[in-house]
Amino acid sequence: MLLSRTLLDLVDKASSQTFDRQKLESHDEMDGRQINIQRIWEGPGLGLQQTKLLLRMPWKHIRLVLLLFLTSDFDAVQSISVTTDQPNVVVNVGNNATLDCTYRTYAESLFSLEWRFAPGPKADAKSDKILYYIDGKTYRIGHQANRIKLIDQNPTHGVASIRIENTQSSDTGRYSCDINNPPDTSGPSEAFINLVVQVPPSTPECKVIGGPYLRNNVTLLCRSEEGWPMPRYTWSEINPSAVKSSSKFTIKDSNKGSLFLRNLTMEHSGTYICVASNVLGERSCQLVLTVTVKNEAGAIVGAVIGTLVGLLLIAVVTYHLLRQKRKNPKVPVVGHELREDAVAPGKEANSHLLTSSVHSHETNTNSMNSKYNIVV
Repeated sequence: MLLSRTLLDLVDKASSQTFDRQKLESHDEMDGRQINIQRIWEGPGLGLQQTKLLLRMPWKHIRLVLLLFLTSDFDAVQSISVTTDQPNVVVNVGNNATLDCTYRTYAESLFSLEWRFAPGPKADAKSDKILYYIDGKTYRIGHQANRIKLIDQNPTHGVASIRIENTQSSDTGRYSCDINNPPDTSGPSEAFINLVVQVPPSTPECKVIGGPYLRNNVTLLCRSEEGWPMPRYTWSEINPSAVKSSSKFTIKDSNKGSLFLRNLTMEHSGTYICVASNVLGERSCQLVLTVTVKNEAGAIVGAVIGTLVGLLLIAVVTYHLLRQKRKNPKVPVVGHELREDAVAPGKEANSHLLTSSVHSHETNTNSMNSKYNIVV
Protein backbone atom coordinates (compact mmCIF):
# COMPACT_ATOMS: atom_id res chain seq x y z
CA MET A 1 0.00 0.00 0.00
CA LEU A 2 2.86 2.39 0.77
CA LEU A 3 4.37 1.80 -2.67
CA SER A 4 1.07 2.44 -4.44
CA ARG A 5 0.50 5.67 -2.51
CA THR A 6 3.99 6.90 -3.34
CA LEU A 7 3.55 6.24 -7.06
CA LEU A 8 0.15 7.90 -7.14
CA ASP A 9 1.52 10.93 -5.31
CA LEU A 10 4.28 11.25 -7.89
CA VAL A 11 1.77 11.06 -10.73
CA ASP A 12 -0.48 13.66 -9.10
CA LYS A 13 2.46 15.97 -8.58
CA ALA A 14 3.63 15.60 -12.16
CA SER A 15 0.17 16.11 -13.60
CA SER A 16 -0.42 19.26 -11.54
CA GLN A 17 2.54 21.10 -13.07
CA THR A 18 1.60 24.31 -14.88
CA PHE A 19 3.02 24.21 -18.38
CA ASP A 20 1.69 24.36 -21.86
CA ARG A 21 -0.07 21.13 -22.83
CA GLN A 22 0.90 21.31 -26.45
CA LYS A 23 4.54 21.79 -25.64
CA LEU A 24 4.46 18.77 -23.26
CA GLU A 25 2.95 16.55 -25.89
CA SER A 26 5.37 17.75 -28.53
CA HIS A 27 8.20 17.27 -26.05
CA ASP A 28 6.98 13.72 -25.46
CA GLU A 29 6.94 13.01 -29.10
CA MET A 30 10.38 14.43 -29.59
CA ASP A 31 12.27 13.25 -26.56
CA GLY A 32 9.78 10.77 -25.12
CA ARG A 33 8.87 10.51 -21.47
CA GLN A 34 10.13 7.33 -19.77
CA ILE A 35 8.77 6.29 -16.42
CA ASN A 36 10.71 3.55 -14.77
CA ILE A 37 8.58 1.83 -12.13
CA GLN A 38 10.59 -0.49 -9.98
CA ARG A 39 8.76 -2.62 -7.43
CA ILE A 40 10.69 -4.94 -5.15
CA TRP A 41 9.22 -7.53 -2.80
CA GLU A 42 10.27 -10.77 -1.21
CA GLY A 43 8.27 -13.73 0.02
CA PRO A 44 8.04 -17.57 -0.02
CA GLY A 45 8.61 -18.84 -3.52
CA LEU A 46 9.29 -15.40 -4.98
CA GLY A 47 12.78 -14.35 -4.07
CA LEU A 48 13.72 -10.91 -5.38
CA GLN A 49 11.25 -9.64 -7.99
CA GLN A 50 11.62 -6.51 -10.13
CA THR A 51 9.25 -5.15 -12.75
CA LYS A 52 9.94 -2.27 -15.13
CA LEU A 53 7.37 -0.43 -17.19
CA LEU A 54 8.29 1.96 -19.98
CA LEU A 55 5.61 4.50 -20.83
CA ARG A 56 5.52 6.98 -23.63
CA MET A 57 2.17 8.71 -23.41
CA PRO A 58 0.60 11.96 -22.27
CA TRP A 59 0.48 12.54 -18.52
CA LYS A 60 -3.31 12.33 -18.40
CA HIS A 61 -3.13 8.59 -19.16
CA ILE A 62 -0.34 7.68 -16.75
CA ARG A 63 -2.54 7.59 -13.64
CA LEU A 64 -5.02 5.16 -15.25
CA VAL A 65 -2.25 2.87 -16.50
CA LEU A 66 -0.61 2.73 -13.07
CA LEU A 67 -3.90 1.86 -11.39
CA LEU A 68 -4.53 -1.01 -13.82
CA PHE A 69 -0.98 -2.29 -13.44
CA LEU A 70 -0.97 -2.23 -9.65
CA THR A 71 -4.40 -3.88 -9.38
CA SER A 72 -3.60 -6.77 -11.68
CA ASP A 73 -0.23 -7.39 -10.06
CA PHE A 74 -1.63 -7.55 -6.55
CA ASP A 75 -4.22 -10.11 -7.68
CA ALA A 76 -1.40 -12.35 -8.89
CA VAL A 77 0.35 -12.15 -5.54
CA GLN A 78 -2.73 -13.58 -3.80
CA SER A 79 -2.60 -16.83 -5.85
CA ILE A 80 -0.57 -20.01 -5.47
CA SER A 81 1.14 -22.04 -8.20
CA VAL A 82 2.70 -25.50 -7.73
CA THR A 83 4.63 -27.02 -10.64
CA THR A 84 7.13 -29.77 -11.44
CA ASP A 85 9.76 -29.87 -14.17
CA GLN A 86 9.79 -33.68 -14.29
CA PRO A 87 6.30 -35.23 -14.21
CA ASN A 88 7.78 -38.63 -15.18
CA VAL A 89 10.87 -40.03 -13.49
CA VAL A 90 12.55 -43.35 -14.35
CA VAL A 91 15.40 -44.80 -12.27
CA ASN A 92 17.09 -48.16 -11.90
CA VAL A 93 16.54 -50.09 -8.72
CA GLY A 94 19.00 -49.11 -5.99
CA ASN A 95 19.59 -45.59 -7.32
CA ASN A 96 18.27 -42.36 -5.83
CA ALA A 97 15.24 -40.60 -7.31
CA THR A 98 14.58 -36.86 -7.08
CA LEU A 99 10.96 -35.74 -7.33
CA ASP A 100 10.81 -32.08 -8.30
CA CYS A 101 8.22 -29.74 -6.79
CA THR A 102 8.41 -25.92 -6.80
CA TYR A 103 5.80 -23.34 -5.95
CA ARG A 104 5.02 -19.61 -5.78
CA THR A 105 3.01 -18.08 -2.99
CA TYR A 106 3.07 -15.03 -0.76
CA ALA A 107 1.65 -15.71 2.69
CA GLU A 108 3.62 -17.99 4.97
CA SER A 109 2.12 -17.92 8.44
CA LEU A 110 -0.06 -21.00 7.75
CA PHE A 111 2.25 -22.76 5.30
CA SER A 112 2.12 -26.58 5.12
CA LEU A 113 3.49 -29.19 2.71
CA GLU A 114 2.24 -32.72 2.11
CA TRP A 115 3.58 -35.54 -0.07
CA ARG A 116 1.35 -38.53 -0.90
CA PHE A 117 2.02 -41.83 -2.67
CA ALA A 118 -0.25 -44.21 -4.62
CA PRO A 119 1.56 -47.49 -5.45
CA GLY A 120 1.35 -49.13 -8.85
CA PRO A 121 0.66 -47.83 -12.34
CA LYS A 122 -3.04 -47.01 -11.79
CA ALA A 123 -3.73 -43.29 -11.56
CA ASP A 124 -6.90 -43.78 -9.49
CA ALA A 125 -5.23 -45.90 -6.81
CA LYS A 126 -5.66 -44.82 -3.20
CA SER A 127 -2.84 -42.58 -2.00
CA ASP A 128 -1.30 -42.47 1.47
CA LYS A 129 0.55 -39.68 3.21
CA ILE A 130 4.32 -40.29 3.29
CA LEU A 131 5.71 -36.88 4.37
CA TYR A 132 4.36 -33.59 5.64
CA TYR A 133 5.86 -30.34 6.91
CA ILE A 134 4.06 -28.02 9.31
CA ASP A 135 5.10 -25.51 11.98
CA GLY A 136 8.75 -25.92 11.05
CA LYS A 137 8.80 -29.71 11.57
CA THR A 138 9.02 -32.59 9.09
CA TYR A 139 7.19 -35.88 9.62
CA ARG A 140 7.78 -39.10 7.63
CA ILE A 141 5.35 -42.03 7.47
CA GLY A 142 5.30 -45.50 5.90
CA HIS A 143 7.86 -47.97 4.57
CA GLN A 144 9.80 -45.15 2.87
CA ALA A 145 10.28 -43.13 6.05
CA ASN A 146 13.99 -43.93 6.39
CA ARG A 147 14.72 -43.33 2.69
CA ILE A 148 12.82 -40.13 1.92
CA LYS A 149 14.26 -36.63 2.51
CA LEU A 150 13.48 -33.03 1.67
CA ILE A 151 15.93 -31.39 -0.74
CA ASP A 152 15.52 -28.12 1.20
CA GLN A 153 15.13 -28.79 4.90
CA ASN A 154 13.17 -25.53 5.14
CA PRO A 155 10.68 -25.86 2.27
CA THR A 156 9.16 -22.40 2.77
CA HIS A 157 11.33 -20.75 0.10
CA GLY A 158 9.68 -22.23 -2.96
CA VAL A 159 11.37 -25.66 -3.16
CA ALA A 160 9.42 -28.67 -1.84
CA SER A 161 11.28 -31.39 -3.76
CA ILE A 162 12.12 -34.73 -2.15
CA ARG A 163 14.71 -37.43 -2.72
CA ILE A 164 14.05 -41.16 -2.35
CA GLU A 165 17.25 -43.06 -1.60
CA ASN A 166 18.01 -46.66 -2.56
CA THR A 167 14.85 -47.05 -4.60
CA GLN A 168 12.99 -50.34 -4.57
CA SER A 169 10.43 -51.89 -6.90
CA SER A 170 7.71 -51.04 -4.37
CA ASP A 171 8.47 -47.32 -4.86
CA THR A 172 6.91 -47.38 -8.33
CA GLY A 173 3.75 -45.30 -8.38
CA ARG A 174 2.24 -41.84 -8.44
CA TYR A 175 3.40 -39.09 -6.07
CA SER A 176 1.66 -35.80 -5.31
CA CYS A 177 3.11 -32.59 -3.86
CA ASP A 178 0.45 -30.47 -2.17
CA ILE A 179 1.05 -26.93 -0.86
CA ASN A 180 -1.46 -25.38 1.52
CA ASN A 181 -0.85 -21.72 2.34
CA PRO A 182 -3.94 -19.66 3.30
CA PRO A 183 -5.04 -17.09 2.34
CA ASP A 184 -3.45 -17.98 -1.03
CA THR A 185 -6.09 -20.40 -2.28
CA SER A 186 -6.54 -19.74 -6.00
CA GLY A 187 -4.44 -21.51 -8.60
CA PRO A 188 -3.02 -25.05 -8.81
CA SER A 189 -1.84 -26.15 -5.37
CA GLU A 190 -0.82 -29.71 -6.28
CA ALA A 191 1.64 -31.33 -8.69
CA PHE A 192 1.87 -35.01 -9.70
CA ILE A 193 4.97 -37.08 -10.48
CA ASN A 194 5.03 -40.64 -11.82
CA LEU A 195 8.00 -42.70 -10.66
CA VAL A 196 9.03 -45.94 -12.37
CA VAL A 197 11.73 -48.08 -10.76
CA GLN A 198 13.23 -50.43 -13.33
CA VAL A 199 14.09 -53.91 -12.05
CA PRO A 200 15.96 -56.69 -13.89
CA PRO A 201 14.16 -60.02 -14.27
CA SER A 202 14.49 -62.53 -11.48
CA THR A 203 15.55 -66.09 -12.33
CA PRO A 204 12.51 -67.64 -14.03
CA GLU A 205 10.95 -71.01 -13.20
CA CYS A 206 10.57 -73.59 -15.98
CA LYS A 207 7.95 -76.35 -15.83
CA VAL A 208 5.96 -78.74 -18.04
CA ILE A 209 2.17 -78.82 -18.13
CA GLY A 210 0.78 -82.12 -19.45
CA GLY A 211 2.10 -85.66 -19.87
CA PRO A 212 5.11 -85.95 -22.25
CA TYR A 213 3.76 -89.00 -24.08
CA LEU A 214 3.93 -89.86 -27.74
CA ARG A 215 1.30 -87.98 -29.82
CA ASN A 216 0.27 -85.99 -26.75
CA ASN A 217 0.31 -82.16 -26.32
CA VAL A 218 2.31 -80.31 -23.64
CA THR A 219 3.02 -76.68 -22.69
CA LEU A 220 6.37 -75.43 -21.40
CA LEU A 221 5.95 -72.47 -19.04
CA CYS A 222 8.52 -69.85 -18.00
CA ARG A 223 7.84 -67.03 -15.53
CA SER A 224 9.89 -64.49 -13.52
CA GLU A 225 8.46 -63.21 -10.24
CA GLU A 226 10.16 -59.78 -10.61
CA GLY A 227 11.08 -57.53 -13.49
CA TRP A 228 10.14 -54.08 -14.83
CA PRO A 229 9.59 -53.34 -17.61
CA MET A 230 7.79 -56.66 -17.96
CA PRO A 231 10.25 -59.29 -19.19
CA ARG A 232 9.96 -60.92 -22.58
CA TYR A 233 10.54 -64.66 -22.78
CA THR A 234 12.40 -66.58 -25.45
CA TRP A 235 12.40 -70.38 -25.71
CA SER A 236 15.14 -72.28 -27.50
CA GLU A 237 16.50 -75.81 -27.60
CA ILE A 238 19.93 -77.31 -27.81
CA ASN A 239 20.36 -79.00 -31.21
CA PRO A 240 16.76 -78.68 -32.41
CA SER A 241 15.57 -80.84 -35.30
CA ALA A 242 13.69 -79.65 -38.37
CA VAL A 243 10.51 -81.31 -37.14
CA LYS A 244 10.56 -79.51 -33.83
CA SER A 245 11.44 -76.12 -35.26
CA SER A 246 8.47 -76.20 -37.62
CA SER A 247 5.67 -73.80 -36.66
CA LYS A 248 3.24 -76.62 -37.37
CA PHE A 249 4.27 -78.28 -34.12
CA THR A 250 5.09 -75.28 -31.86
CA ILE A 251 3.27 -72.14 -30.70
CA LYS A 252 5.24 -69.48 -28.78
CA ASP A 253 4.02 -66.56 -26.63
CA SER A 254 6.90 -64.24 -25.69
CA ASN A 255 4.75 -62.19 -23.29
CA LYS A 256 3.35 -65.10 -21.29
CA GLY A 257 6.49 -67.23 -21.54
CA SER A 258 4.73 -70.31 -22.93
CA LEU A 259 5.81 -72.80 -25.58
CA PHE A 260 3.08 -75.14 -26.81
CA LEU A 261 4.20 -78.46 -28.32
CA ARG A 262 1.59 -80.57 -30.05
CA ASN A 263 1.55 -84.10 -31.43
CA LEU A 264 4.75 -85.05 -29.63
CA THR A 265 7.26 -87.29 -31.32
CA MET A 266 10.46 -88.81 -30.04
CA GLU A 267 12.35 -85.95 -31.73
CA HIS A 268 10.79 -83.49 -29.27
CA SER A 269 12.91 -84.97 -26.48
CA GLY A 270 15.74 -82.66 -25.48
CA THR A 271 16.90 -79.75 -23.29
CA TYR A 272 14.87 -76.54 -23.55
CA ILE A 273 16.12 -73.13 -22.36
CA CYS A 274 13.99 -70.08 -21.47
CA VAL A 275 15.53 -66.58 -21.29
CA ALA A 276 13.68 -63.73 -19.53
CA SER A 277 15.00 -60.27 -20.49
CA ASN A 278 14.32 -56.53 -20.24
CA VAL A 279 16.40 -53.33 -20.52
CA LEU A 280 18.37 -54.12 -17.37
CA GLY A 281 19.44 -57.68 -18.13
CA GLU A 282 18.36 -61.27 -18.51
CA ARG A 283 18.00 -64.50 -16.55
CA SER A 284 17.39 -68.06 -17.75
CA CYS A 285 16.21 -71.51 -16.72
CA GLN A 286 16.14 -74.88 -18.47
CA LEU A 287 14.34 -78.21 -18.37
CA VAL A 288 14.77 -81.66 -19.90
CA LEU A 289 11.81 -83.05 -21.84
CA THR A 290 11.70 -86.83 -22.38
CA VAL A 291 8.95 -88.15 -24.64
CA THR A 292 7.90 -91.74 -23.84
CA VAL A 293 5.35 -94.25 -25.08
CA LYS A 294 2.40 -94.47 -22.77
CA ASN A 295 2.30 -97.97 -21.15
CA GLU A 296 -1.20 -99.10 -22.13
CA ALA A 297 -0.44 -102.79 -21.32
CA GLY A 298 0.30 -101.78 -17.78
CA ALA A 299 -3.04 -100.05 -17.59
CA ILE A 300 -4.81 -103.19 -18.82
CA VAL A 301 -2.98 -105.36 -16.30
CA GLY A 302 -3.92 -102.96 -13.59
CA ALA A 303 -7.57 -103.10 -14.58
CA VAL A 304 -7.53 -106.92 -14.60
CA ILE A 305 -5.89 -107.06 -11.19
CA GLY A 306 -8.45 -104.66 -9.85
CA THR A 307 -11.29 -106.77 -11.18
CA LEU A 308 -9.86 -109.95 -9.65
CA VAL A 309 -9.41 -108.30 -6.30
CA GLY A 310 -13.04 -107.17 -6.44
CA LEU A 311 -14.30 -110.67 -7.23
CA LEU A 312 -12.20 -112.16 -4.46
CA LEU A 313 -13.63 -109.69 -2.01
CA ILE A 314 -17.19 -110.58 -3.05
CA ALA A 315 -16.42 -114.31 -2.62
CA VAL A 316 -15.01 -113.79 0.86
CA VAL A 317 -18.04 -111.81 1.95
CA THR A 318 -20.43 -114.43 0.54
CA TYR A 319 -18.60 -117.29 2.29
CA HIS A 320 -18.68 -115.43 5.58
CA LEU A 321 -22.44 -114.86 5.33
CA LEU A 322 -23.15 -118.52 4.52
CA ARG A 323 -21.02 -119.70 7.41
CA GLN A 324 -22.84 -117.45 9.82
CA LYS A 325 -26.17 -118.79 8.57
CA ARG A 326 -25.13 -122.41 9.17
CA LYS A 327 -24.01 -121.67 12.70
CA ASN A 328 -27.31 -120.04 13.59
CA PRO A 329 -30.14 -122.03 11.80
CA LYS A 330 -33.65 -120.69 11.87
CA VAL A 331 -35.89 -122.36 14.60
CA PRO A 332 -39.44 -123.26 13.36
CA VAL A 333 -42.38 -121.87 15.32
CA VAL A 334 -44.39 -124.65 17.21
CA GLY A 335 -48.17 -124.91 16.71
CA HIS A 336 -48.35 -122.97 13.52
CA GLU A 337 -47.87 -125.91 11.10
CA LEU A 338 -50.44 -128.70 10.65
CA ARG A 339 -49.62 -132.01 9.05
CA GLU A 340 -52.34 -134.52 8.09
CA ASP A 341 -50.52 -137.79 8.91
CA ALA A 342 -48.10 -136.54 11.47
CA VAL A 343 -48.36 -137.20 15.15
CA ALA A 344 -48.73 -134.12 17.19
CA PRO A 345 -45.91 -133.38 19.49
CA GLY A 346 -46.32 -134.90 22.92
CA LYS A 347 -48.99 -137.35 21.75
CA GLU A 348 -46.73 -140.34 21.02
CA ALA A 349 -46.30 -141.35 24.68
CA ASN A 350 -50.03 -140.98 25.42
CA SER A 351 -50.84 -143.10 22.41
CA HIS A 352 -48.59 -145.83 23.70
CA LEU A 353 -50.24 -145.65 27.09
CA LEU A 354 -53.66 -145.81 25.50
CA THR A 355 -52.71 -148.91 23.51
CA SER A 356 -51.37 -150.57 26.63
CA SER A 357 -54.55 -149.69 28.51
CA VAL A 358 -56.73 -151.11 25.80
CA HIS A 359 -54.64 -154.25 25.66
CA SER A 360 -54.82 -154.61 29.43
CA HIS A 361 -58.55 -154.10 29.36
CA GLU A 362 -58.95 -156.78 26.75
CA THR A 363 -56.84 -159.19 28.83
CA ASN A 364 -58.90 -158.56 31.93
CA THR A 365 -62.07 -159.12 30.01
CA ASN A 366 -60.85 -162.42 28.69
CA SER A 367 -59.85 -163.47 32.17
CA MET A 368 -63.25 -162.66 33.54
CA ASN A 369 -64.88 -164.55 30.75
CA SER A 370 -62.68 -167.52 31.41
CA LYS A 371 -63.50 -167.42 35.12
CA TYR A 372 -67.13 -167.16 34.46
CA ASN A 373 -67.04 -170.20 32.29
CA ILE A 374 -65.35 -172.21 34.98
CA VAL A 375 -67.94 -171.22 37.55
CA VAL A 376 -70.75 -172.15 35.32
